[in-house]
Amino acid sequence: MITAASAIFAEKGFGGAQINEIAAAAEVSLTSIYGMFGGKEDLYQEVITTAAQAVRDAVRKEVEALENPRDQLLGVIDSLFACWEENQDLLRIYARSTHGLPWKIRESMGESSLEIFREFTHWVIGLAERAEQAGCLRGLEPDAVTFSLIGAATTMATRWIENTPERPLTAAAPPVRAVFERLIERPRDA
Repeated sequence: MITAASAIFAEKGFGGAQINEIAAAAEVSLTSIYGMFGGKEDLYQEVITTAAQAVRDAVRKEVEALENPRDQLLGVIDSLFACWEENQDLLRIYARSTHGLPWKIRESMGESSLEIFREFTHWVIGLAERAEQAGCLRGLEPDAVTFSLIGAATTMATRWIENTPERPLTAAAPPVRAVFERLIERPRDA
């Protein structure tokens, strides 16, 4: 159900998606959907929460395997694009629902999605703080680096799927990474 609902919400948005077409795509009855989710709003929240958690967890797993703070921050970019390649429905829902504006998450995607976004952002700030301590940020503020990095990756990814959907999202990562490679120095002890 989640996979079918993701695809339909991504294609048609919340307003355009119909529960009966989600049920048909998932090959389940309407009763099953209403029994599990209570309605379209609950299903929508579950789709977003499930996908956002999957992206967050996959990025963290990839990045935490890296050793130095610079590689970790740059790894966030690579990992986000790789996860979005696998979870394009979430990216399309995000772009359509929030118009790419992170502060609109609560309004259009719900409190649970906002909490996942906040937790992920706080984690990346922690990575940036470690990079600052290692002398990688050239005096830049960790918060500014974090929001710039997440914003650049998100904006480029949403633009990419709208303008070049035939090309893989991972092809959009190198230009974003190149900007941050110039901003983030190697650690002093490397």
